[in-house]
Amino acid sequence: MLAKAHITAGMAAAFSIIMPADAETALTVVAGASLGCLVCDIDCDNPSEKSDSAHWRRVMIAVFAAALAADHLLDGIMTRTLAESNPYISCAGIAGFVLTCAFASISDHRGFSHSLPALAIETVFVKMAFPAAAEAFAIAFITHLILDLMNKKPVRLLYPLRKGFCLGWFYADRLANKVFAAAGSVWLILAVIVSLR
Repeated sequence: MLAKAHITAGMAAAFSIIMPADAETALTVVAGASLGCLVCDIDCDNPSEKSDSAHWRRVMIAVFAAALAADHLLDGIMTRTLAESNPYISCAGIAGFVLTCAFASISDHRGFSHSLPALAIETVFVKMAFPAAAEAFAIAFITHLILDLMNKKPVRLLYPLRKGFCLGWFYADRLANKVFAAAGSVWLILAVIVSLR
């Protein structure tokens, strides 16, 4: 699937599972899911997918930064946990995340960046840097993997093993992508309304 489907489904899944009861928790969900929903596609090599992914990755980084800024203004969960945590551990988490993403960006598409080891490693680094956002990050990442497993191109879940897995149901850039993006949008709106009511 392309970026819009991953964004809406990842955010919707995170909101549905975590069910934030207040604005502070909702900001942690937005922050974590905004990173998790598209970090897998840092390895895109197809020019049209690369352009789509790069554009929406920039948008999601801006959403992540806005969630952090809003959390800071509200003296929210992420700000308080960051203040209470060891700064060396937080910096190590950020550095580890950046280095893992750098490695993922040079791997084959749907290789390391779409694997269970990447999910585990990156979730640990997010937990070190922004503990409250780690759960939403992992949920959005897993949602990305599930959507990509439905495509015709294999996903190397068990990297470094060469074998990939796919259900072969859809092409990533065709009608199914639009359907999942639309359904994800509706799901996200409903999840936000239900969780914040």
